[in-house]
Amino acid sequence: MKTLIVFLFIVCGIATGQAQKVTQLKETKVEYAPYNITPGSDLDTYKVAINENYTAQFSANALEFVKENFNINDLIKSINVPAYDSYLISFRSSKGFLDVAYNKDGEMKNSNQMFKDVVLPLAIRREVYTNYKGWTMVKNKYVASGNSDKLDREIYRINLKKDNKRQNIKIIPSRIGSDRVVSN
Repeated sequence: MKTLIVFLFIVCGIATGQAQKVTQLKETKVEYAPYNITPGSDLDTYKVAINENYTAQFSANALEFVKENFNINDLIKSINVPAYDSYLISFRSSKGFLDVAYNKDGEMKNSNQMFKDVVLPLAIRREVYTNYKGWTMVKNKYVASGNSDKLDREIYRINLKKDNKRQNIKIIPSRIGSDRVVSN
């Protein structure tokens, strides 16, 4: 009886070992995009909503974020309309927006951006602190525009408060180190 049970275990082991078939799967590419794309109402404009987890990274340096995470050539291929000369892509987050115009070859033509309540760069924080001691920043706005992937014009508008007084200042980062950086 003992040999019969051992024999049955061996037969069952061989049968189940032969029954298993190894299936080779093809490689699957899984990507996570930090945005969602939706076409605009006129189909010439595309809106890209930035996920909340990436809002801080997007508002810190929007053009660099777009270069690293967005491929306009893939979008142009998926649209597949040769009559378009340019594409306007609008990147939106809860903090602000970046509008970028691309030509038909996928090269950046110009950009406009505006963000509210951003973390100020260190040089601007120091400038505000040294010139406005005792004041508290209530809110700020960053506005920039430029051609290609270079920013030609940048402005920080900062609202300050001290006791019952309020003051609005405008800082141009390219003028830091010169006589006139802050204007009212």
